[in-house]
Amino acid sequence: MTRRFLALSWLVVLIAATLYLGLAALGGVPLQSDLMALLPTEDRDPQVHAAKTHMAEQISGRVVILAGHADPAQAIRAAQTLRDGLMGDGLLADAGDIPSPEAIGRLAALYFPHRAGLLSATDRASLQGGDASALIGRTLSQVFGIGGMADARLLTHDPFLLLPSFMTGLPVPTSRLSLRDGWPSVTADGLTWVLVSGRLQGQAYGLRDQQAFAASYAKAAERAGEVAPGIRLLRLGAVFYAQAGAAQAMAETSFIGTVSALGTVGLMLLVFRSLSPLLLSLLAIGAGLLVAMAATLLFFGSLHVSAAIFGASLIGVTVDYSLHYFTRLFARPDTPQGRLRHIWPGLFLGLLTTLIGYGALALAPLPGLRQVAVFSAFGLIAAFLTVTLWFPLLDRNSSRILPASLRRLGRGFWLLWDNPGLALARRGGLVVLAVVALIGASRLRVDDDVRRQQALNPVLAAEQAQLQGIAGFVSAGQFYLVSADDTQAALRQEERLSQRLAVLRTQGALREWRSPASFVPSAERQADNARLLGEGLNEAAVARLAATIGLPLALPVAADQPLTLETVIASGGVPALAGLVLGQGVHLVALDGIVDPQNLRAAASGLEGVSFIDPVADMGDLLGIYRQRALWLLAASLVLMLPPLIWRYGWRGGLWVMVPPLVAVVSAPLLLAMIGLPFTFFAAMALVLVASVGVDYAVFCAESGADHDPLTTIAILLATATTVLSFGLLAFSDVLAIRSFGTIMLVGIALAALLSPLAGRVRPKRARGWKRHHD
Repeated sequence: MTRRFLALSWLVVLIAATLYLGLAALGGVPLQSDLMALLPTEDRDPQVHAAKTHMAEQISGRVVILAGHADPAQAIRAAQTLRDGLMGDGLLADAGDIPSPEAIGRLAALYFPHRAGLLSATDRASLQGGDASALIGRTLSQVFGIGGMADARLLTHDPFLLLPSFMTGLPVPTSRLSLRDGWPSVTADGLTWVLVSGRLQGQAYGLRDQQAFAASYAKAAERAGEVAPGIRLLRLGAVFYAQAGAAQAMAETSFIGTVSALGTVGLMLLVFRSLSPLLLSLLAIGAGLLVAMAATLLFFGSLHVSAAIFGASLIGVTVDYSLHYFTRLFARPDTPQGRLRHIWPGLFLGLLTTLIGYGALALAPLPGLRQVAVFSAFGLIAAFLTVTLWFPLLDRNSSRILPASLRRLGRGFWLLWDNPGLALARRGGLVVLAVVALIGASRLRVDDDVRRQQALNPVLAAEQAQLQGIAGFVSAGQFYLVSADDTQAALRQEERLSQRLAVLRTQGALREWRSPASFVPSAERQADNARLLGEGLNEAAVARLAATIGLPLALPVAADQPLTLETVIASGGVPALAGLVLGQGVHLVALDGIVDPQNLRAAASGLEGVSFIDPVADMGDLLGIYRQRALWLLAASLVLMLPPLIWRYGWRGGLWVMVPPLVAVVSAPLLLAMIGLPFTFFAAMALVLVASVGVDYAVFCAESGADHDPLTTIAILLATATTVLSFGLLAFSDVLAIRSFGTIMLVGIALAALLSPLAGRVRPKRARGWKRHHD
C-alpha cells in the first residue's frame, strides 16, 4: 500500500512538472546563449565589477557593418538600405557615430561661451612654452593661405580659432574612415566601404533577440543586394557571434541527444531483445529530463544552452539505473520486487555519491555550471524514483536465460582482475599506466586563457579581421577606472593620467584614449587655460592681428561659470560621453590600439583612484584561482563520499572502494597531457563527476557478492557505454570548455569502469535493513 501511494504521489509530481513546462512553453522558454556565463564573474571590488559589466554591455551592444562596392554611390545606397531595414524593425538604434547637424550645432553653441578655457593639447603646450606665435600663425594661414576656411564672424569672437582647434582635437575611436556624403567610408582594394553602425535594441545573448536580429539582418541584406548588385558585407558584433554560438550549441545538443538516445535504444534492444525494458527505460529517461528542465526553470527562470548540452548527456547517466535493474532479468528465478531488492543498496549509494559530485558543481561560482548541477541532480533523482517506485509495478517481464556471449563478457571482465594467471599482465598494465601518467605529468600544461574557452565562428572571425583591417578598428577590452570623491576630482585625475598616456603614445604603446576630461576639462584646468591665454596673448597682440587681417577682433574671456560635464552629457551632443560616466566621480577611460599593456598598467601607478582594468587577463587569473578551488572541491567531495561507504563496508572496505575512482581521477588528465590537451578549470570540474560516477561503478562491484555475479559487470559495461555515448561526445565539441570537460569524462569514466572490479573484493559490513526496506 505504501509503495502504491508513493508511486501515485510521484505521478502527481510528474504531472505538475509537465503542466509547469507547458505553461512556460506557451510564453516561450527563456534561453540564454552567452557561453561566457560558464566563466566566473566574481570581483571583490563592486566598482570594478560594475565597470566591467558596463563595458561588456557597451561592447556587446555594438553592431558594425561595412558595405563595400566598386561604385561609391551603390555602396552608400546599400548602407542606407541596411540601416533603414534594421532601424525600421526597431532592432538597431543610432549610436551617434554620425552626429546630426542639430547635435553638432548644440555642441558648438554649448562650447562657444567657454572657448577661453577650452584649449587643445597642442595650443596649451604652445602657450605653456611661451610660443603664442603658433596660434597667431594658424589664424594668418587660415585667412591668407590657400584653402583657408576662416569665417569672419568666428574670427571676430575667436581670433585664434581656439574652439575649432579644441573640437578637432576631441578623441574619436581610431579608424581610417572619413565622411563621404555624410557617411563614414574608406576606399580599399578597389572598393568603397561604407559604415553602418548602431546599438542593438535587446540582449545580444538573449536567444529571441538574436533570432529576431538575424532574421531582420538577413532581410535587410537581401534588399541591399537588390538595390546594389554585387555588394559585399562584413559584420562585427557580439550578436552575430552569439547567434552563431547558440546555433552551434543547439546543433551539438541535438547531435549528442540523438546519438545518445539511438545508442541507448540499440544497446537495450541488443541486450534484452524486448521492447518492455526499452520502453520503461525511456520512461525513466523522460521523467529525468522532464523534472530536470522544470527544476532548472523554477530555480533560475531561464535555461542556458550549456545546461541543455550537458543535459542531453544526462541520458547516458539516467539510464544506468534501468540497466542495473533489467540486467537482473537474467537472474533466475526472480520477481520485479526481487530485482529491485537486489540492486537497491548499489542504487542508493550510487545516487548518493553522484549527487555529492553534482553538489560540488553547484558550489561553483558559475551560473552555467550551477544550472548543469541542478539540471543533472534533479534528473538523476527523478530517474531513480521512477525506477524504484514504478518499475516493480509496471514490469511484467519474466526471467530469461543469460546469453552465452554476455556471460563470457561478464565473467571475462571479472577474470581480468581475479585470474591468477593474469597477475603478471595486470601488474604490467598498471606499470605501463603509471609510466605513461608520469610522462604525462611532465607534459601537463595548464591553460587559463579565457579566449580559448569558446569557439569563434570562423566565417565571422574572418569577416571581423577583414573589417578591422579595412576600417582600422582596433578592439581593446582594456580600460582605466577612475574613482574619486566627486566629478571634478575625477576629471583632474584623468588629466594627470592623460599626460602620462601622451608620452606612451609617442612611444607607440597605444593609439588613442577617450576620457570625460578629454571632452570637458576640469574647472581647475579651464581656469588655468584662461590664465595661459591671457598671459600669452594680450590686447596688443590682438590689435596687431586685427590690423593685419582687417577685422575687429576680441580676445575670448573666461566664462562666469566653468563648463560642466553634466551639462554636456545632458545636451546629447557627444553620445559617446555618457558611456564613459558610471556615476558621480566614477569615470572610465577607453583605450584604442593597445600595443603595450604592461606600460599602460604602470601608467596608473601613483594616481589615487586610477586602476588599469584588463578583463580578459583578470578572467584568466580568476579561472586559475577557481581551477585550484575546483581541485579542493574534488578533494572535499571525495571526503564526503567516504562516510556512507565506510558505514556500509567498514574503514578498509570503504577506502578500497575509493581506489578505482581515485586512480581514474589522477590518471585521466595526465594521460590526456600526452596528446597535448591542457588542464583547465572545466577539466578540474569534470574530475568531480568522474569521481562520483567511478564510485558508483565500484559500489556495484562491491555489492556483487562473493561469487562475483557477471550481471554486475555486464550492467557496468552497459552503463559505461551509454555514459561514453553521452558525456564522451562532448569531447568533440568545438568549444574548448565543453571539449575539455567531455574528454576528461570520456577517459576518466573508461578508466573507472576498467578498474571497478578491484572493489569486488570488498564485502558489505552493514547489510541488515537494506533488503527488509524493500520486502
